[in-house]
Formats: sequence, structure tokens, C-alpha cells
Amino acid sequence: MRLALREKDLYRLALEQGGLFTLEQAKRFGIGPKEASYRVRTGRWERLGRGIYRLAFAPFSPDEDLIRIALWAGNPKGPAAFSHETALAIHGLSDLLPDRYHLTVPRGFARSAPRGVVLHRADLAPADTEARPGLNVTTPFRTLLDVARTSRVPQEQLELAVRQALERGLVRRRRLDEALPGLSVRARRRLARALGTTDWGPIPA
Repeated sequence: MRLALREKDLYRLALEQGGLFTLEQAKRFGIGPKEASYRVRTGRWERLGRGIYRLAFAPFSPDEDLIRIALWAGNPKGPAAFSHETALAIHGLSDLLPDRYHLTVPRGFARSAPRGVVLHRADLAPADTEARPGLNVTTPFRTLLDVARTSRVPQEQLELAVRQALERGLVRRRRLDEALPGLSVRARRRLARALGTTDWGPIPA
């Protein structure tokens, strides 16, 4: 009876994560590898990958791929968050359709990226991220700064993302202006151009 009650607590946690959970999370509720294998054999759980499971009866989440990657990247050294082009897509900024998932992980993160995932290493502050069910994403402000720093995102898409973020009230113009001096020369010029500021000169080729 006690295990059954604790398993219900695990299920509540899993349903908050789109029906997904890790073996490490299950262990907190007294369910180890042997019990996990039994539940997979009996069809109650589905094994999605090493140490990652899904409740067979849980409604399908459209964010399942994102949540699975987030659970894989779970790290006690600091938060991992979807960022860059992936964060733009999550926030609905720009017209980009990224073909890979971009995830920022702590600098001490030692795992290699799985196929289709690009890792960026940085120590994110709590204010840099937003929590979504089962995952974290960089804030619109942090996302725009990250995108300004990379040449992968075309200038016109950065400009569209900035315009949409301002129009929807996701960021304040003043805050972006104040962030300009702290960026590299290229990132500063890219963001300044997106803001319609010409004081920083042309973007170098």
C-alpha cells in the first residue's frame, strides 16, 4: 500500500512533465530498476531511452521531444534551458524553423550531445530562464542577446524577433538598449541594427 501511494506521487510528477520521468525520479519514490523493468513488461510504462520513461496512459504532449531532452540534461550543477533558435520558436519569435534543438547547459556539463541537439555551455542565472511544464527555456530577453551573438540567425530574423518581442511586451526597449555596451562588437552591432540604432556603425563582413 505504501509503495502504491508513493507511485501515485510519481505519476503526479510525471503528468506535470508531459507523462515523462526519469529512473532517478522514480527512485525517489522507492521504485528501482527491477520494479521499472516489471512495469515496462506489463505495459504500464514505456521506455523512451536510457533512464527515461513515459506513462503508457498519459495523454500525448506536443512537447514530448523537448521534455525528453530536458530530462536527459537534468544536472545538479545548474539549470539547463532551451535557448537560441529553439527558444525563439518556443516564444513564437521570428519565422525560423530550426532543424536542431539548442540547449544551454552548465559549463561543467560533461555529456556529449545526442543526435539533433546542439549544446551551448554557460552558467545561466535564475533570471535568465522561465519554467514550462517539464522544461526550462531562456527568457525572451536572454534569447535575443544569445541570438545577437550568433551568425547562424540571419539579421532579418533577428530584427523580426526583436520587433515581435517589443510589440508583444515580452521585453522592454530600454533594457535592450542598456544591454548593448556589454555585448561583443559584432553582437552589439547586430542588436543595435535590429533596434534601429545607428550609433554602432556597420556590421563587419
